[in-house]
Amino acid sequence: MKTTILRTIAISVMIFLIQSAQAQFNYGVHAGLNIVTQAEMGELWNNCNSYHGYTVGGTLEYKTKSIISFQTELNYQKKGAKTDSESDGITYVEKKEFNYLSVPLLIRATINDKELGDKYSLTFFAGPYAGYLTSAHSRMNGGAEDYPVNLEDQAEKFDAGAIFGGGVIYKLNNGRAIVGELRYEMGLKSIDKNDPDLRNKGIGFTAGYRF
Repeated sequence: MKTTILRTIAISVMIFLIQSAQAQFNYGVHAGLNIVTQAEMGELWNNCNSYHGYTVGGTLEYKTKSIISFQTELNYQKKGAKTDSESDGITYVEKKEFNYLSVPLLIRATINDKELGDKYSLTFFAGPYAGYLTSAHSRMNGGAEDYPVNLEDQAEKFDAGAIFGGGVIYKLNNGRAIVGELRYEMGLKSIDKNDPDLRNKGIGFTAGYRF
């Protein structure tokens, strides 16, 4: 029995090492603009004005011999929402800012189309993400007045959701590449203790460099 178990473990390790040798790890950095809001479950967007945030982070891709690869990231993201209101002829703008460290786990398909040439590839990806809130606050601006308010007590510490997107890869020498992507992030977990229906939603545009 022990011999069978050891043999099974040895074969499994050999298969893993062979697959690892046939695969390739790529790492890179990326940054971009987020156009985001906070909406109820089932809504891709809501009637709030869009809030402009950003994403900065690093990527690690496990590339197999097929078109499929697996990618994880570590990102710092600024998300939030913006609402306008009017009182006594004064327009008040409230901006909510939620800052996260997020880790997506993406399945990626990369397609080399002959019509695009040897230098370009199309890529499509999807997968879950998890985020940890580092800070949250709001600002109410009415004319020259500015009132910052800490929201960390009413904000949920953890966020989770799904990512869908695609992009273009421009290949450079020595396996390096420039990557441009468009992604939609759909929050699936409540982010506000006072309003449990709110989720993070947003479109992101990123440009990156793969080493």
